[in-house]
Amino acid sequence: MAARMFSGEALADLRAAFSRRSSTRARRGRGAAVIVAGKPKAKNKDTGRAIHFRTGPERFNAGSQVGEAPRGGKGKGKTTRSQRTNKVYKQYLSGRPTVDDVERASRGDRTKAMGVVEREAPYRLTRDEREAWDRAKRRGGDNGKGYGGGGVLEMRSTQRDPLAPHRHPLVNTHRLYCDAKQALFVLVEQDNEGRDEIVCDLSTLRLERDAECRARLVALAATMEPGIVVDDACGDEEPIESQARYVAAMERDRLDGLSGLSGSDPSTMTDPPSDSDSNGDASSPAAAAPSDETLATARDAVDALGEEIRALKDGGAQNSDPEVARRVAKLLELKAELRALEDAAEASTPDAIEAAIRDEREARERSVEEARRSLAESPIYALPERYLRFKCPDRPTAKALAKALAQEDLLALALEPA
Repeated sequence: MAARMFSGEALADLRAAFSRRSSTRARRGRGAAVIVAGKPKAKNKDTGRAIHFRTGPERFNAGSQVGEAPRGGKGKGKTTRSQRTNKVYKQYLSGRPTVDDVERASRGDRTKAMGVVEREAPYRLTRDEREAWDRAKRRGGDNGKGYGGGGVLEMRSTQRDPLAPHRHPLVNTHRLYCDAKQALFVLVEQDNEGRDEIVCDLSTLRLERDAECRARLVALAATMEPGIVVDDACGDEEPIESQARYVAAMERDRLDGLSGLSGSDPSTMTDPPSDSDSNGDASSPAAAAPSDETLATARDAVDALGEEIRALKDGGAQNSDPEVARRVAKLLELKAELRALEDAAEASTPDAIEAAIRDEREARERSVEEARRSLAESPIYALPERYLRFKCPDRPTAKALAKALAQEDLLALALEPA
């Protein structure tokens, strides 16, 4: 079509002009993409964590200098990143999550802190569960002290999963929220007939001793309604005692060399050592010590039976003979009894008794210290529940009692000086 409208010279001029315009446009685009790289800045050869842990001639510092160098760079007073992130205060940890991590867990998002939620437990809430959780948080209020205000969670008893009754997402998330707020976990299990049951969990307070707090809650329930039935699942055991008993049981399974833990009762691991251990009562090592006559009788029995076996072999009997085999088996039993008597006699010496008591006391102190650390640093799902149940005759009583329990300042009661 263009060949018909223009002559040959006009068509050539048009093509040349179009080619010049295209080359100019391309040249402008290429000019904008040119990057001029400057001279790279030299790195500080003393940065990083690995340089500080090299020892010997292979530790190279600035330039070709070999040997020990001051941390933070030669001649510089500033600290490196490895020093700033390796302070002593980092050893003080807390297992409590933040409210932001609880919100993230309720949405199914990844939390900022690792280990806050249990991997196998559900935390993501549905729309209905989130509405119920928002209502529970609004019931908490604010006491102006920086803690408390966990609220009251209400849910139907029939909502429990029959395969995993304690793995409900709403319960897990609200318990995590109460741990973050340092508040008492209060749950109202609503019955179809109106006989609701209130479940309180004191493990979210992370107290070493909560007997006074439980007594305060029971007294508060007694003032509300005389028909309330209280069920204390904690018994007379304190949190530090139950946790120390658990730690001691784990240590006994791992360490077989602790003689003080092998024969002790796990329920008395936190009790102070009694003076009856060395006074010769029925439970002390001195009471089980054999007498010299018993040891002499056992040694004589072993020697006599050994002489009989040697006499049989001198007479031509072999080890495979039934009579020799029977006497050898009896000799092994007597030797085992003699060894047990000798061990008991050795353990009944004053030095052995003192060493056993000292080992038991040290093991108990280690268990209590580890229990105290785990109560503060372990996540809430790793701590045992401290349940206190209140069976109410009707729903209005349950609502009023649950509100009063949630608003009770238990931390002030536990932390006040005796």
